Amino acid sequence: MSSGQRGINQPPASVSFQQNQRQSEMVQQTFFGQPNYARLLQPLREQYEKKMNVDELPDDFDKRLQKSLQHYMKEIFRVNGSSTPVNQLNQEVYRETTLHFDGWLQKQVSTNTNKRSTYNNIQEPIFENVGNRFEREQQARATVSSQPITSVDFSLPREDDDSEDPLDKYERLRKQRDLESRQTNASKAKVSDVYSEPSGPSATTSIPPVQQNNPPPPPLLAPRPQEYIIKQEDVVKYKENEINLFIYSGDRDWLANRNENRYNFTINFNPASNSNSATFSPSVKERFRNIVRMELVKAVLSSEPLEVSVRCIPDPVTAGLVVQDTSRMVNLLSYPFVMIRISEWTSNGYGTNANIDNTFGLVQYDQTWKSDNSAPNFGYISMTPRYLKAQRVYSPTPLATIQKLSFQVERPDGKPLTTLLDTLDISNIYLGPSTTGTSNFSDLTYATNFIFIKTKTWFSRFFVNDGDKIQIRGYDVGTDTNVIASTQNDFNNFINSSDGHTVVGIARETGPGSPPALVDGYNAVGYANYIIIQSRFVDPSTGDANRNFFGSGSGTEDLIKAKLLTNTASINCALINVNRQSHFVLRIITREMDASSNLRPDNS
Repeated sequence: MSSGQRGINQPPASVSFQQNQRQSEMVQQTFFGQPNYARLLQPLREQYEKKMNVDELPDDFDKRLQKSLQHYMKEIFRVNGSSTPVNQLNQEVYRETTLHFDGWLQKQVSTNTNKRSTYNNIQEPIFENVGNRFEREQQARATVSSQPITSVDFSLPREDDDSEDPLDKYERLRKQRDLESRQTNASKAKVSDVYSEPSGPSATTSIPPVQQNNPPPPPLLAPRPQEYIIKQEDVVKYKENEINLFIYSGDRDWLANRNENRYNFTINFNPASNSNSATFSPSVKERFRNIVRMELVKAVLSSEPLEVSVRCIPDPVTAGLVVQDTSRMVNLLSYPFVMIRISEWTSNGYGTNANIDNTFGLVQYDQTWKSDNSAPNFGYISMTPRYLKAQRVYSPTPLATIQKLSFQVERPDGKPLTTLLDTLDISNIYLGPSTTGTSNFSDLTYATNFIFIKTKTWFSRFFVNDGDKIQIRGYDVGTDTNVIASTQNDFNNFINSSDGHTVVGIARETGPGSPPALVDGYNAVGYANYIIIQSRFVDPSTGDANRNFFGSGSGTEDLIKAKLLTNTASINCALINVNRQSHFVLRIITREMDASSNLRPDNS
């Protein structure tokens, strides 16, 4: 009920205190003001309207409520003084008024209930319950107590009775007692006949006393909040799933995407395409939901040198001469640690360098391995956070999902570990013996066993080495009058095979010409421009060590060899060294509802 629907008495007059401070007067005026009085009265009215289950308090109840409120406003202000905040005074007034009015209301309702119960017992017996009616009937049918027998007067006879014989008087009194006894028995029989039927009228007009085993009903108050039974929600339990995520930088479309390399790339989650082939960026087909934690487990990186270091050393063959040397390796072990940055997530680490603050984790050397220690190719280095916690925790609300993650491997100063691409554009491909020079692979006896790949740019001696695996994409030998489509497809399928090719050596061109003249190895500063791979052989499990020529035989392969000598540079053809790729292992913890907590066995 709003305050506009009922009248509100004027608030009590403020207690006079001898205070000159202006703030004290403002507190007093605010506390006893009409708005504050209405702010206290309105919630009290609404509280007791709900408790009594009425739309509006009766006038006598409302007057009593306002009288109590005014009384406690005066008393609490008198005790606490004007130094107490108005809100604290209001809380105490509200509490004391509620306690007082609850007691008064309980007393009023109990009195009305007892009166109503007595009235109902007298005026409306047909509405009594069976137990009360039975008790009342039993009391009515109880044996009526006999009237007391008149005591015998053993006093001396009066003067006028002196003539009566004592024996006669005794006999007379005995007959009188017998008569009274018979009258009493007759009265009992009459009462029994009257109440022989349950529906007979009451034999007495006296109101039976209230039985102690039937207490009066409780006061008719509105139910309290604690009397309502509220059904509790089912307890929902969750479980956490631990997912291992493996990321390989070589899964990107490195032929079309030249903006990324093995140390700087992006992966996508749940792409629209369901293709299993390489996409523009590496993709994870799964969608992770409700992520509570993501942790970096390890990074497996190539132990390749990141740059060529040119030195001068004594000539190991001729004494007194000095030659240039490029064998010094400068790889990621030259740094105390490397930083793994994930642009979308930051970790819990901070440092004096601003670049460290935004880094997901710092990884350090864990172990190294390679396939053959005598081979010039390089193995891999496992880098782990060691004793650090490289993780991101989402608490208390999990992360709904992730769309992409961008990885960058950086030096401690925040610079990229290397900006060099891990791909090379192919200029030409030659079949031996289409080359000359001092290269061992150009020997006429074995030249047909190898394929010579010329790159458009020179590459470091550390980019690819003997024993590495490379993949080629986009190469097309083309057709002419001699090379038909079937021969073209046979050669293209071998060169662009997804299985890749094993590198047997590198070489450099000593000068332009057709056929080119090659020298094994690299130049004085450690660069070369030819990669040599094996050609196609017959299945060695059959014991045959001969070549498996392209086309229908060696004659057809000679036609391909002649065409390759006249071919121009390929437009969109490249190769990648799969042994230089990066691998990352992440642990993702997701949360889902534990359905097993709601399952019951069949025999329960």
